[in-house]
Formats: sequence, structure tokens, C-alpha cells
Amino acid sequence: MREGISTREAWPFECLHCMLVWEEEYVVLRTCDELGGDVVVWTRDDVTVEPPWSGMTCPGCGCGTVTTFPTGYLAHHPEFTLGRPALETPAGERPARGAPFASHGLLTLALLLLTGAGLYERLHAH
Repeated sequence: MREGISTREAWPFECLHCMLVWEEEYVVLRTCDELGGDVVVWTRDDVTVEPPWSGMTCPGCGCGTVTTFPTGYLAHHPEFTLGRPALETPAGERPARGAPFASHGLLTLALLLLTGAGLYERLHAH
């Protein structure tokens, strides 16, 4: 493998089971192999790991149903405090307005149902 470019990337996550929000920092090496193909190596704490979108589990409850935010998302959303459930609010603070990812879940469910209904109609129409 040839020399490449290393960058630090912070990826924010949310557990869709316990609603815990946290961030993981990665070092990403982008390079080319001997045949000119792109190679991307993800590391965390000097250990090679899977990319953030693959196989992440919640450090709070161990659930594998985890979603990511766009990079830099948490910096623009102070209602989320890293390491605590997104819907939990300490005494004296105003709660965040609504559950921001509940609407994403409902939209996803609606799209899955519509897609399934369309597939069902196609299979039974022939």
C-alpha cells in the first residue's frame, strides 16, 4: 500500500433503542493499492475497525440499532448532550422541542409500508 492521507473524523451516533447520543472519533487513512484502487482504513485508538456505518453497537444498552448524524451535526444542536439519552432533561433545563428522530422513524416506516404494498400489488396482479 502506498502512502496516503490521514484525517480525523468525529462521527455522532444515536441508539434508536435507548436514545443515547454519543460521538466516536476515527482516524481515516485514504490511499491507493498497487492496482490504483481506492483503499480506506478506519482506526479508533490505533486499532483497525469497521467504518462507522457498519456494525456499531450502543455503549449504553448494547443494541445494534444505531443511526449516525451528519458530521458536525451535534455542534449545531446543543439540545443533545453527549453520553446521555436524547430525551432526558436535567432538572431546571427546558426539554428539547419534540423528538427529532421520531419523525425520521415514522417516515421510514411509512415508506416501507408503501413499498411493501406496491410490491404486493405487483406480485398478485400477474
